[in-house]
Parts: sequence; C-alpha cells; structure tokens
Amino acid sequence: METNYVCPTCSGQLNIKDNIVLIIKDLKGNQGLVFLHTELGNYTSEMNSSLKISKGDAVDFFCPYCHANIDYHKEKTELVNLFRVDKDGKKSQIIFSKVYGEERTYHIEEDKVLSYGEHAKHFMDPEWFLR
Repeated sequence: METNYVCPTCSGQLNIKDNIVLIIKDLKGNQGLVFLHTELGNYTSEMNSSLKISKGDAVDFFCPYCHANIDYHKEKTELVNLFRVDKDGKKSQIIFSKVYGEERTYHIEEDKVLSYGEHAKHFMDPEWFLR
C-alpha cells in the first residue's frame, strides 16, 4: 500500500500518482480542479486554466467525492485539513494554507508536529492546532 491522502469527511482517496486532486472555488464563485504535489514541502500545483487566482488570494477547497468543504476548523478559515495514511496504515493529519502562494504545511502525527514551507512559522505556538 502506498501513501494516500483522504478526505476528512468521507475518507475518499484524493491522490493519483504524485498529485492530490481537489476542487477549488475562488471568492467570485469560480471553481475548478487543482492538483497539489503529494510530497510535503513541495508546493508545485496545477489548476484549470480558466481560474485566475493571484498570490495572496484565498480559495476554498472541496472533496471531489462528497463535495464537503475541508477547512480546518471552520473558525480558522485560512487552513485546509486532510488525512494521510502511510503504507503501514498509520493515519496522520495534514494541514495547509488555502492562500495561494503561501507555503505553509503542518504534518501532525501522534506526538509531533512537522512544519514545511517558508511561511510555516506564522504560528509560533507549537500547540496552535489544539485550540
């Protein structure tokens, strides 16, 4: 079994090869597909050419199966939540920024938090995700 990324609502598998496939919607209501690289800290992405999203724009992310909004806690509107299941079946949480161009990802395992990206230090409190 390879590493898989799954929806926190329906547990649908979201990755194909090296890409996580999600639906995004901009503030104007335009929507399309986005491919995010599965490697943590790799911010390579591709999206529909009809979407015009600029650095600093926030977008909403949705599961392509159940269409649930996958915001991390509804009050923290700048973050998105997924689960990662490794080849041994161990489940961990992945939280990343929904602001285009902001490189901020957190991998939360049982007793540790790994951060990736140049903007990850935005939350200096190591237990911010518990609130």
